[in-house]
Amino acid sequence: MRVVLYVISIVLTACVSGSPKPDASASFTVLSWNISGNAFVSHPQEFEALLAFAAPDIVLLDEVDPSTSAAQLRAAMPPIQFGSNKDAAIGAWHISFGTSGGRQRVVVASRYPLEEPEEFAGIVPYPEHARRQLTQRMPAVDQERWAASMDAGIAVNAAIVRPGGQRLLVVSADLECCGDDPESWAELKRRVEAKEIRRLIRRVVERTSIDGVVVAGDFNLVSTAIPLALIAGPYEAPISGLIAAELYHRDGKATWTWDGRGTPFPSRALDFQVYSPNTLRFAQGEILDTEDMTVELLELHGLDAESSIALSNHRPLVIEYLWH
Repeated sequence: MRVVLYVISIVLTACVSGSPKPDASASFTVLSWNISGNAFVSHPQEFEALLAFAAPDIVLLDEVDPSTSAAQLRAAMPPIQFGSNKDAAIGAWHISFGTSGGRQRVVVASRYPLEEPEEFAGIVPYPEHARRQLTQRMPAVDQERWAASMDAGIAVNAAIVRPGGQRLLVVSADLECCGDDPESWAELKRRVEAKEIRRLIRRVVERTSIDGVVVAGDFNLVSTAIPLALIAGPYEAPISGLIAAELYHRDGKATWTWDGRGTPFPSRALDFQVYSPNTLRFAQGEILDTEDMTVELLELHGLDAESSIALSNHRPLVIEYLWH
């Protein structure tokens, strides 16, 4: 009940706070995706075709294999094509290849020049008191392995870009998986990660002028929604609080983003985009899955029904935003 009231309070705060006066005609599209490895290296043609179909301005990838590179990603990205409302400079994709997270790197790619905030640069450490608490919760057989994992830092990365001339902070993360018991160490680890990400977002918002925030990634909500509620805020105005975008597959019913078919884990919504409704408006969006697309549409874009399955067990989220 406390979590529900907390989320309601930050949403109400978002609604009543003041907001900037940006160019409301300038929309931009954010694609976020847990690619679970190196899809842009192993399947570059399908990867490029899917992104070309979605036509994003900003791409947020989590759980990226650290053996890959920004050069490999850039080679697999579709050419930058400008519509009437694209205000980015002509040139190559701007890429921030995160270093935190060990085997689960996080990457930001943008049509717009990007600024890497110092708060998310390098290894983003777990707070020492939280590490001690987590270690005490873990079975003894897991402690050494997970200590090394925590040494690699939280799987998160961020950048500031300027769609429509406004300063947008985009953050992508991959929270700890598994642990469906609310008292499990994995659920505690997710909450620790969410709190630290929220703390760093607050520092960026307080340190510099930020007009809007989008946080995306694999939240791994297999137990409670508390990690999502923690990332939601509250923050300083004009951001105030974040809400999750409501997204569906093309049938207008299915909401899963993790495809659990053929695995012990059920299909469910694990991936989210949360945004600042005080300054950003959800225009349209979908959970992109090639199995939902018509044969004619697939052929037109050089895809087939199995393209999504070949690329990742997760499906990308594609959202067009407008400035309020």
